[in-house]
Amino acid sequence: MNSTERPSCRPGPLRTVLHLDGVGRRVAHLMGILLVVAGLAACSRDRPRFGATPPIVLIAVDGLEWNVMLPLLAKGDLPVMARLMEAGTFGYLASMRPTKSPVIWTSVATGKTPQKHGITNFFYVADAEGKPEVRLFTSGHRSTKAFWDILSDYGLVVHCLGWWISYPAEPINGVMVSQTNTTPLAGVRGQPVAKGSLLKGIEGQVHPPRRYDEMMTILDEVDSSLPEITQKIFGSPAHPPDAFSLMMWTESLWAFRADATYLSIARRLLASKEPFDLIAVYIGGTDVVGHRFWRYAYPASFQHPPSSDQIENYGHIIDDYYRYSDQAIGELLKPLPPDTTVLIVSDHGIHASNQNREFRPDDSPSFTHSGDHDDAPPGVFIAAGWGIRAAAPPGIRPANFSAHSLDTVGSVLDITPTILALKGIPIGEDMDGTPLRQVVTPRVLEARPIRFIASHDTETWLAQRDSYKKIPIDQAERLEQLRALGYIR
Repeated sequence: MNSTERPSCRPGPLRTVLHLDGVGRRVAHLMGILLVVAGLAACSRDRPRFGATPPIVLIAVDGLEWNVMLPLLAKGDLPVMARLMEAGTFGYLASMRPTKSPVIWTSVATGKTPQKHGITNFFYVADAEGKPEVRLFTSGHRSTKAFWDILSDYGLVVHCLGWWISYPAEPINGVMVSQTNTTPLAGVRGQPVAKGSLLKGIEGQVHPPRRYDEMMTILDEVDSSLPEITQKIFGSPAHPPDAFSLMMWTESLWAFRADATYLSIARRLLASKEPFDLIAVYIGGTDVVGHRFWRYAYPASFQHPPSSDQIENYGHIIDDYYRYSDQAIGELLKPLPPDTTVLIVSDHGIHASNQNREFRPDDSPSFTHSGDHDDAPPGVFIAAGWGIRAAAPPGIRPANFSAHSLDTVGSVLDITPTILALKGIPIGEDMDGTPLRQVVTPRVLEARPIRFIASHDTETWLAQRDSYKKIPIDQAERLEQLRALGYIR
């Protein structure tokens, strides 16, 4: 059987070898129908129906940190995540080093290590007519299928919004809006760039292409309302910002814009009531505010904390964005059935950095971040809904937990194998992750025993990868942005 071929339950042709009268033909015809039904019933007993389960909502929250979440949970400020924790399973999610977002999120999407999936950094060095040239990774450099490819192979409807290294968008059985392009909306050290958003006029950002205009209309709506969006999330500064604080704020606007865009697209897709099997949405602003506003939220950790005025201006930014993310998740779940399976995953946590620095506007980018994840704390895992165990003892609420009492649930490599197990799809033997058996209910594992296949990758699929290795039209700007962010030295 081909590595992506599904077992066939199509009945063979019915043949009649007797010459029958009219009544006999009708009886034979009826018997034939009964045989077909019986055959299909036997097939349904032999294997699970792919995707015949409630939908999965996968929320990828970059840099979500338990030490920020737990005090907010204790105060009741993250009601959606608290409800999911009480109903399901939660804990640490082990990550990998170096903690580079495109690398880890590709491992989340494939269940494989960087050595297998091929995305090893933000960029790679190519030979351009005898000279080394830094280029950005694109979806064509991913050398193995992601969950959106595998689910599509099995006829499931999957939407993927804002995922790292998803440009150019692939032809999946659903909607893909890629994260890769820049925008002149916000400046980064004088550069009109922003990673992780959309740019008008660029092909390959949206699949199917016929939905491009619709997605650009949503982008226009977000652009026109961004000041109102940020005002609603954060309020207005009580004091005039200093030059450094203003720079931190300006360099974060692209993330707020990107998240608002992808969340708006997700709400539009869900409001349509069209059936789907999985929707994945990436939220990146949590990581961005952690990098830039950690010293405002935790000034006692720094030798040179911000002034009291600037702490009043920006000390609430991280908490505010966590509250906003929680509310946004709740809005996505509102129109969905109560048994929807929900997975909230982060690639890593975050902590204080550059604690002895003075933080001046003219510092190099690597010295302006007060939060970092080079030696990353583990990420966050929360799961609830159909197929998920209720692991918390009755009566135990998230407010009762501390970071020290959290267990490690699994690894970033285990997310895609777990999704496949929930949908009754075989796990690739070439995957490095495994299904989180301790997270999935025994009833699901009994009804849908975990099965394996050598690989979901096929020669035909692999042969098409080069066509997705196009150089982004905004590559020069994005590389400059990565230098401004300290990722290229």
